[in-house]
Amino acid sequence: MNIGIVIKEVRKQKGLTQLDLSEHANLSVRTIQRIENNEVEPTFYSLKSISKILEIDLQEIRNENSLIFTSKILGIHLNDLTMEPQEKASLELRLEKIELHLSSIARSRNIQLRNRKILLISLGIIVAALIIVELLAALGVLA
Repeated sequence: MNIGIVIKEVRKQKGLTQLDLSEHANLSVRTIQRIENNEVEPTFYSLKSISKILEIDLQEIRNENSLIFTSKILGIHLNDLTMEPQEKASLELRLEKIELHLSSIARSRNIQLRNRKILLISLGIIVAALIIVELLAALGVLA
C-alpha cells in the first residue's frame, strides 16, 4: 500500500486537516499534500513525526520497495518480525545518520547552485555593461 494514501486516510479518520497535520508535524502544507499525493517519499524524520501525530507506525506500513532500497543502502536484511528492539533502535539511529548526511549533501549542493547562479548573473551584467560602454564609445557619446 502507498504510504501517502495511508497518511491521508488516517488523517481524515482522526478529523485532521492537512493544515492541522502540517502544523503539528512542523512541515509545510505543500509537503503534506505532496506526500499524500505520492509526489514525494516522506523523509525519515517526516515519517516519524507524522507517525507520532497519527498514532500509527508508518515505518511498518511503508511499501516493500522502500524497505528493499533501505536494506540495500544499509547492507542488511530487513524483517521487522524478527528484529530485536535493540536492532530496530540501532537501525533507526543509522537511518537518522544517513538522512542527516544526505540532507547535508543536498544543502551543500543547493548553496553551490545558488552561488553559481549569482556568479553567472554577475558576469552577464558585467558583459552587458562592457557592450553598452563599447557601443557608446563607437557612437562617440563617450569622449
